[in-house]
Amino acid sequence: MIVSLNFYYAHPGNEAAVLRQRIKACDVRATLGLPRGQVCAKIEGGDDWPDTLWRLDFPDMTTQDADMAARAASPDFEAIRIGMRRLYRRFERPLYESLKDAGSPLRQGDLLAWTGLFCAESAAPAVRERLASEGINALEYRSGGNNVPRFIICGGPSMDIAGLDIPGARIERSSWRVEYIG
Repeated sequence: MIVSLNFYYAHPGNEAAVLRQRIKACDVRATLGLPRGQVCAKIEGGDDWPDTLWRLDFPDMTTQDADMAARAASPDFEAIRIGMRRLYRRFERPLYESLKDAGSPLRQGDLLAWTGLFCAESAAPAVRERLASEGINALEYRSGGNNVPRFIICGGPSMDIAGLDIPGARIERSSWRVEYIG
């Protein structure tokens, strides 16, 4: 499974506007016959985490590429992009692959705890092995984006990885609220 994430880092004071614009983008996706995706707002976390994120899971890259092409061909979606560019200071579109089953479906209002593991590509095999030995599900970075986590551990607010220490990886935690489920 390919996990597409859009990371929106708002200009100061534009956090709510970025969130509203992302939800409008989901509405335009629906008019194009595309899945709306999920939109989350950051509750807490460092500057390496975006203010708003959008997520959609694809079965494979062919489906993800077709989705990108449909949006690129849409003047309505391009208008959304133009409006969004005025609101953010940084945008990243990393693709991840789930190391295991994605888990249970989310509901609007759910709280999420994400832990980002930032590490060099050379450290990735050791991090992957450590996560597997601990039985921890994670998303692993595949392409796109700069200074984004190599691995993302997704879970509910009760997820406890306080004792997790991985040599060669910087660990950044964040909390999110699901604002929109398409």
